Amino acid sequence: MNSIRSITEGAILTALYSILLLAVLFIPLIGSLFLFILPVPFVIYVTRHTLKKGLLMLTVALFITYMVGSIATLPITLMFGTTGLIMGYIYSLKKGAYAILLSGSLGFIANFVLLFIVTNVFFHINFIEDTKKMMYQSMETAEKMVTSLGQPTDQFEMMYQSIEMISYIVPSAMVITSIVLAFVTQFFANQILKGFKYEIKSFPPIRKWSFPKSLLWYYLIVTIIFMTGPEQGTILFTIIINLFIVLEIIMTIQGFSFIFFYFHINKKPLTIPVVIIILSLFMTFLLSIIRILGIIDLGFNLRKRMKDPQ
Repeated sequence: MNSIRSITEGAILTALYSILLLAVLFIPLIGSLFLFILPVPFVIYVTRHTLKKGLLMLTVALFITYMVGSIATLPITLMFGTTGLIMGYIYSLKKGAYAILLSGSLGFIANFVLLFIVTNVFFHINFIEDTKKMMYQSMETAEKMVTSLGQPTDQFEMMYQSIEMISYIVPSAMVITSIVLAFVTQFFANQILKGFKYEIKSFPPIRKWSFPKSLLWYYLIVTIIFMTGPEQGTILFTIIINLFIVLEIIMTIQGFSFIFFYFHINKKPLTIPVVIIILSLFMTFLLSIIRILGIIDLGFNLRKRMKDPQ
């Protein structure tokens, strides 16, 4: 009976994955949203059954991917499928929310690195350089149009410099993208597994999130080195700029967490901090203020002081 159930569920979840993949491949814009939940069918199947059976599901999914797409689409299933298997296995071990997020993030990072190496070495395709060339061509076209209208083109120099920076920030972009993909996958997997009566260890409320204080010192050191201006193109420059980006995001998340905490202890509606966060994504100065709040909170234990004024 269990064997029949696993086969049936495997067929249903594989069909669901195929539908999601078709949406990603053939429905512009809207289909790209389904990219975030491609690993979910694999997560659910491995959690409810075994990793061995999950590998069989991945094999079938790869065959279907080849049939509905082409050999070029196989890396999509390989990336999201293997990461889903990894996360599902960690779920089956009943690990905590952070362990699941870490496993998914590492799975995506490993797949991104592998994809980059394979396309470079075997197919001589460099996604980074190709993207930069496309952006340069678009910028040159725009600059010619602006010039023909007799408008100043000084601002384009800064834009060209920004494009050049793409090569250096790939590691941090890869890490951030992997964490976001793993987090969204985990969120949807949690909702489905709860429906199957699985005991899920969710993340604590955002108001309780807090990073180790030691990260503040790392942030200050990296910021000082970054401000001294290591020579662009060196390994030190690449390391520092990526650490700087990641640590800035961490401080911003700390700030978001403090805002939720502040409004919670003052018994204010949850919608207020949510609105503030949404606005900060479009207003750079507000995001900077929130980051400073995160730094102060981490450095001076603001939450503890607010709980205990003495």
